[in-house]
Amino acid sequence: MKRALPLKLARSFISYKLRRPRLTYVVYCCTARCNLRCVFCDWWRHPRPELPTEQALSIIAQLADFGVCTIDFSGGEPTLRRDLAALASAARDRGLLAILSTNGTLLDEERVQEVSRVFDVVNVSLDGFAATHDATRGVAGTFEKVARALHLLSELGRVKVGVDLTVHRGNVGEVLELFNALRGKVDFVSFQPILPYPPPASYAITEAEAEALSDGLLALKQQDLSYVAPSKSYISLLKPYFAGTMEKHCDAGVLYAMIDPSGGLLGCTNWPQSYIGDLTRTSLRDLWGSELRQNSVKATVSCPGCVSQCTTLVSISYEGEISTADLRGMLALSRSGRRA
Repeated sequence: MKRALPLKLARSFISYKLRRPRLTYVVYCCTARCNLRCVFCDWWRHPRPELPTEQALSIIAQLADFGVCTIDFSGGEPTLRRDLAALASAARDRGLLAILSTNGTLLDEERVQEVSRVFDVVNVSLDGFAATHDATRGVAGTFEKVARALHLLSELGRVKVGVDLTVHRGNVGEVLELFNALRGKVDFVSFQPILPYPPPASYAITEAEAEALSDGLLALKQQDLSYVAPSKSYISLLKPYFAGTMEKHCDAGVLYAMIDPSGGLLGCTNWPQSYIGDLTRTSLRDLWGSELRQNSVKATVSCPGCVSQCTTLVSISYEGEISTADLRGMLALSRSGRRA
């Protein structure tokens, strides 16, 4: 079924261009539990119920049947779920591209073997070198655990491995150096600016810093288009984002959606007002065709915007033109779960 993924992606893109967009990308925040205390996240402060395995599997089946292409298992820290492998395996068996977004600290030898069998892509959070990353994540020794996890994943070579960085005042001076240091050690690097927009004054970077970082990332991408994962258009948003002049790109509740730990469906991870309904009570098909979803989309109008990868990056990609190279990239990514 994985062979059908590039065709599903192409159909999704064409439908968008014909103004009949399809739900394509879903972030499943499968748990609110987390073993870190990140300075820019408070999920760990608010315990939430999470779906038992059978209900989670039922929702994953609905996503596949509805034509969703990609499911991103996030949290909280998703590796705290004991049934994560079963959920990801079910997603891949049904033709979904399965992504793991993790802090990487729990990926020891045994867990690396496990996630490499069931995921196509593993994104590991890394916000700087040791002192910076540990300070940002709120737990000493986190950097060393992440470095070990990246080494184990890359050494095994069965899954696409990347790092995901949140740009803020405390690490802006390390981003380019870190990304260059990681070349040859991971398959790709990615980033997004600190949320929400406009960025909090305590975490914001200057316009000059944003411009220098943007120029550096564009130069690095020019050297290796696949290593820096975000598109050039996305990278170029750094300057207006931190200048407070960003143009909003949003298809929340249209191209993408979020499922919370208890099975709630939202148009956007970062906008609680976009809540659509409970997938344990009403099917995805019924919710997506309902007035509730239309109200969710309308609710996002009041959101000032963001540059989140799960929203803006997807929107920008669909707003642009798709090339033969892009289609080849989709095909390569769909086969990435079993690299030589």
